[in-house]
Amino acid sequence: MARVDSAMAGVQERDKWARRLEALEQSLEELLERRRRLEARLRRVHRELGKLERTSREFVEVHGRFPSEEASLAARGPVLH
Repeated sequence: MARVDSAMAGVQERDKWARRLEALEQSLEELLERRRRLEARLRRVHRELGKLERTSREFVEVHGRFPSEEASLAARGPVLH
């Protein structure tokens, strides 16, 4: 009877580790998928930052060529009442 108990304990231990391994593999797959999504998001953000950088440089180039009009509270032209 001891051999049967020992064999059953071995099978239960094996099943326990198999379930743990399965759970770890599933967690790994979920983490890898999350990483793929985050890397794709990072690439999108990087592209958007590049666009923003180009736009800001173009703005500075255009702004540097034309005289800037300073903000003024003075009326420009006739005021209709």
